[in-house]
Amino acid sequence: MMSQFEKILLIILISIFGIFPPFAYLLLSNISAEVSTGAQDILHSDNGAIFISSSAFEQLASILTAFAVKPIYTILALFIAVFLWKKTEIELKALKWSMIFFFLGENFCAANFLFTENHDSHMLEYLHSLGMVLSFGFATYALIEGIDQNALRYSEPKKTCSLTSFCRQCHKYENVSCGLQSFFIFLGIAGAIVALMPLSAELHLVSYNTRIWGTLYNYNHPIVYQLVEVRYYPFLAAALFLAASLTLWFKRENPLQLSKLLFAAALGVMGFSFFRFIVFHGFRTKLVWMDFWEEVTEFVYIMAVILMLWVFRNQLFLKNNKPRVTTDLPVNNFRSSSV
Repeated sequence: MMSQFEKILLIILISIFGIFPPFAYLLLSNISAEVSTGAQDILHSDNGAIFISSSAFEQLASILTAFAVKPIYTILALFIAVFLWKKTEIELKALKWSMIFFFLGENFCAANFLFTENHDSHMLEYLHSLGMVLSFGFATYALIEGIDQNALRYSEPKKTCSLTSFCRQCHKYENVSCGLQSFFIFLGIAGAIVALMPLSAELHLVSYNTRIWGTLYNYNHPIVYQLVEVRYYPFLAAALFLAASLTLWFKRENPLQLSKLLFAAALGVMGFSFFRFIVFHGFRTKLVWMDFWEEVTEFVYIMAVILMLWVFRNQLFLKNNKPRVTTDLPVNNFRSSSV
């Protein structure tokens, strides 16, 4: 269970790092134009966006993802949040907030698509991306807590960790270092390094017109979006990964909960950064497929959440009626068996 300090820290992290990009954008409103001069132009002419014909199949894919796939998974995310609304387990509460942020982010995306010209509201798109980052982060935290509470029991001081037979020694009972904790310190440092990968990617000015079922439509992915996705988020993810490792390394009193929180936040930020990095650079000459695979992947994400809740329903929702099977060992017995 998160302490009051950790809850306050979580709110502060979301507030500071979530508000910083739009605040910087307002102060440097010409940042996109300045960076565009050094960016490589793709599918863009001096006279404006060029026209590229879309095949009938590409038009159908665009319509299906925008008006079928997206509404379905957005409504499903809301249903999951409502279903989990009164759950008290920390992993289910985290998953509830993940679905809430996902629902909000997708509605900002829909508003940008339906109510703005050429879907070019930078603020709505940023709120969409922020919703995805928070959703991925809370989902990761829910997964970490779910595995810990229901399988590993690593964080429970009075429960025998499931990795005891593998480690042979345990810091809960002996004055030894924890192998799993040492491994997660390495993972945090490794994650901080890998998270910086998108910084090497070039920025591309992409904008072109096409027709979808007779309607003129502009596909674009402005430089200002890329500044958040492959510049700001990699640095933020690296900082969070390092903070998670340093917390485990130097914090003496109960470092696990705070470290798990920071690690999940880092994975959420890096996950979205890498996701946009892959779909944009893979399909920047045909953005219809960028949108298609983004929507399909998010649909798969929501279906995975539903499948997880269904497959593990007995453990997640009936554990108050049926006690968990644990292997609690007295300290003396453990020491004698490990000698």
